[in-house]
Amino acid sequence: MFGSKKEEVPQSLLGVDLGTTGLKVVELAPEGGRIRLVTYGYADIPFGGDASVLSIDEPKKVADVLRGIMKASGMNATKAVASLPAQHVFHAIISIPAPKTAKEDIRSVVEARAGKLLPLPVEEMIIDSHVIDKELEGNVRVQITAAPKALVAKYIAIFALAKIELVSLETEVFALMRSLIGKDNAKTMIVDIGGDRTNILIAERGVPYLTRGIKSGGGAVTQALAAAMSLGLPEAEATKKDLRLGEAGAMPPAILAAIKPLLHEVKYALDVNLQEDAQHPKPVDKVILTGGSAVLAGMDAAMVSTLNMNVYIGDPWARIATPPESRAVLDEVGSRLAVAIGLAMRVVPDIER
Repeated sequence: MFGSKKEEVPQSLLGVDLGTTGLKVVELAPEGGRIRLVTYGYADIPFGGDASVLSIDEPKKVADVLRGIMKASGMNATKAVASLPAQHVFHAIISIPAPKTAKEDIRSVVEARAGKLLPLPVEEMIIDSHVIDKELEGNVRVQITAAPKALVAKYIAIFALAKIELVSLETEVFALMRSLIGKDNAKTMIVDIGGDRTNILIAERGVPYLTRGIKSGGGAVTQALAAAMSLGLPEAEATKKDLRLGEAGAMPPAILAAIKPLLHEVKYALDVNLQEDAQHPKPVDKVILTGGSAVLAGMDAAMVSTLNMNVYIGDPWARIATPPESRAVLDEVGSRLAVAIGLAMRVVPDIER
């Protein structure tokens, strides 16, 4: 998406996930029909720190952080795929008349229909679309993904300053589907719990049918711990990280109270799925948790209790060849790197989403 349709296969590829609280980079390489981890690195903004260092409105600062991660991690790749933040990308599925011939260009029809839905004029957006399937009435369903041209230009500027070739930009949604779902055709919900935002998506057979974002994440947990334990925010953040490493069990009451709005939104998204997807009124089969706060002690149990269904911590390394001796460390950081891993997996062409 938002890149060349025919890409030259590089020796290795960077997946770059630029978030509001951290920058994550993963380098993957093809090896004997599989994908191999080369290295990874990340930089976090301390809680309450200077967020401008990772602001897309400060491309030089972001480029410097990116180059610093690459140098410290020993990365040698010269090409990258980066993610666009889910809250700035528009997703929709529309129905249009089926083309009369295989060569008929449906672009103008798609843009005309999309123009009624997009938050900005069509001329200010970059639109990517593809046909999902045919409908009984002779129409086809088309998936639309669109991003503001101004936003894309900022990312291009960052990578130009970092002297890295930006092969493509794509939304976090597709990166997560690639790293956490792959060939699994089950209807799946992914809950990506970031620092200050949680993204929820429901996908089936490589198509995201529902995407939602809420302004709540690991930061709310840090603030709840700070209040409950009379700690400063940096100390509360450190305590939260210790809880990630603790044994599975009941979630501390302060954290449970902090994530209740998140639990409510996840349950609401499951209900909306059944209401909006009238042609495929199929319940979600399972929920996959990812993101930095997904591995908090008791998070999966709280989800199971609220949703009464199977909930799993996602494993983005499942289809990546990794050093056995590093597995414990990789499991610890995997949830944070799921988007970056999914982006870098494009080092193998036509890999399943």
